[in-house]
Amino acid sequence: MGDASLRDVLVVGSYCHDLLRHGPGRETHALGGSAAYIASVLDAMGLEYAVAAVAGEDFRYADQVRHPPRIVPGTRTTQFIADFEGEARTLRVSAKAEPIRPADITVDARVALACGVAGEVLPETLLHVSERARHVLADAQGLIRALDDDGRVLNLRLEDTPFAGLLERLRVLKASEEEARAMDIERVRQRTCLVVTRGARGCTVFTADARIDVPTVAVEEVDATGAGDCFIAGFTLGLLRGLPFERCAALANWFGAQAVTQVGVPKLDVSRLPTELR
Repeated sequence: MGDASLRDVLVVGSYCHDLLRHGPGRETHALGGSAAYIASVLDAMGLEYAVAAVAGEDFRYADQVRHPPRIVPGTRTTQFIADFEGEARTLRVSAKAEPIRPADITVDARVALACGVAGEVLPETLLHVSERARHVLADAQGLIRALDDDGRVLNLRLEDTPFAGLLERLRVLKASEEEARAMDIERVRQRTCLVVTRGARGCTVFTADARIDVPTVAVEEVDATGAGDCFIAGFTLGLLRGLPFERCAALANWFGAQAVTQVGVPKLDVSRLPTELR
């Protein structure tokens, strides 16, 4: 691994166009995608990082990102429509960008985040990332998500995806409770550390020989979009510091909680980070 190209963090995941529907006639257009939310944490903490992302020529938020995506002419940027009108948020993809390819990975990193949102991180790209980084964290949504004919987001069984054979390449796999139901937790934890986020109940860390429940801080939730991304970014901070998984999870919980208090990519005040987490 060449030191000349070494970054603290490599973020592998695309920026998106988010359309949030809160009710009749109430719509918000915003920058979205895991890369944007993760960058908000890394910027707030002053880390050096790189982003491998792809967008279409319609990408409208180039002035809002520190590390622009690779623009593919003649294509569109991934767009998510999040509908909050019912009891639960429903997600639909109305446009899908080109995938991130191994050639897009041009730097080495202490920690890499494979944080796809709509299948843009290919298996061969994840494999190449694992060869360029000391540690790899992956978000399960980028490994198991599929789309039906109407663009609605579904979860495949992890065992039925080509990523099932790459779990040993990961230091940590992060999953929501819903995503965890699409995998055999006992089998996964024998191959990598699995961290399951549980919203207001914090998270659970599963290793081969331990289960650790880590509580979170109480906050008033406004919008849960991006909470998992800020969570995994916080976990990354812990790994960079060489902290044990339980401490990484506590740090991750704090950043995830901050994300739900705002709509869109959050503005983070890290001076409010509790003393025990600094």
